[in-house]
Amino acid sequence: MPHALEVEYGLTADELLDALAARFRAKVTLEGAVAEIQMERKIRPLVGTLIERYEAHDTDGHPDFSLWLPGADRPITAECKNVRNHDEAYRLGGQIVAYKVETQKTRAARGDYTSRYYGFDQFDILGVCLGKKTKDWTQFMFAWVKDLQPHKDHSSKMAVMQRVPLPGAVETTPWCSDLGDLLRKLT
Repeated sequence: MPHALEVEYGLTADELLDALAARFRAKVTLEGAVAEIQMERKIRPLVGTLIERYEAHDTDGHPDFSLWLPGADRPITAECKNVRNHDEAYRLGGQIVAYKVETQKTRAARGDYTSRYYGFDQFDILGVCLGKKTKDWTQFMFAWVKDLQPHKDHSSKMAVMQRVPLPGAVETTPWCSDLGDLLRKLT
């Protein structure tokens, strides 16, 4: 039975995958979707314990996830990002000491260049998939947005680049590799 996309586009699954692999922008979009699905896989097992329920969103201007903690009247929101790829990383003496994640939007609103920067009030948790660097798309680091670095010129906005610890780093503050551990810090 062919997949609905095979039918819609008149291509085989292999042809569709080859088309994605051969096109930079399509692959970036795919990597974003993969990271979001992998992050949802981190959220789902927490339902019934640390999380009462959650919703995934695919809407511009809205965080990727809403998480309801037991007894909470409003959700905690979470955004998913990928680490920067290729050679982009923080280095010391030529050695990679931390990864980078870009915390700004693709475009600014017309007439307000600062709207490209994420405000600290736009979501509560940042989940960063390390797959571009580690090739393990299940590896994440999570942080409360309030603990991230502010923009040097706009204190209510996040810095464009944030340091993300390497897997296995001894010191990871304010990051956690386990979403449950990060949520437990709230209680």
